[in-house]
Amino acid sequence: MKRQLVYFGGIVLTIFDILFLIYITFYPVDTSFKFNVIAFDLFLCACFWVEFLYSLKKSDDRKEYLKNNSLGILGMLPFNSVFMRALRFVKLAQLIKVFILIRDDEKIVSDFLKKTYLDKVIIIAIVFIVAVTILVWLADSNIADFKTAIWYTFASMTSTGYGDVVPTSTSGRIIGIVAMVGGIIIFSMITAIISSAYVSRLNRDKRRDLESKIDYLTSEVEKLNKKIDELNKR
Repeated sequence: MKRQLVYFGGIVLTIFDILFLIYITFYPVDTSFKFNVIAFDLFLCACFWVEFLYSLKKSDDRKEYLKNNSLGILGMLPFNSVFMRALRFVKLAQLIKVFILIRDDEKIVSDFLKKTYLDKVIIIAIVFIVAVTILVWLADSNIADFKTAIWYTFASMTSTGYGDVVPTSTSGRIIGIVAMVGGIIIFSMITAIISSAYVSRLNRDKRRDLESKIDYLTSEVEKLNKKIDELNKR
């Protein structure tokens, strides 16, 4: 229970940290507020590293632990850049995953994540969105700011194509093609995973219902056999 509360607190603090970082990134703020946000971000990163090193020390297989948390390490780096700040979303996803796993239904969720790799797909999607946004922002002069780049990335990945933001350079258009194809692949994978999980749940419920009916019929047959044996003895 205590561990669950710790991770819940980490999730809440990370959400606040992300919101503050987004605010100082896109809106003009005074120096003191910006300093306090950066100080809070550094403190949170330090807490992440303490938890990470403690878990690494307690881990039975440290190489496996490092392998499974490699992306989470990127989300703990306190560099003052848009890309590194965006990686806080990766750390948030990892915290939410751990929080779910340590609940009472740990076995069910753990098996689901191992079979579907949904957590890894979501982390890949976050990294892909951030990377495409930064690349198209830097590569195309028609996309003036980061907010416009984010809007263009989501419009492209979801195949919405409003046409209000259009890259004019060749490199920008190539990145746009990558965003469209990547969006189709990522959202198709997420849809397939959720659909597969739903169908598996229905099949599992049907199998349990069938097994219970078979057990009932088996017990009834046994009762009939006993009655037949009793009649034969008479």
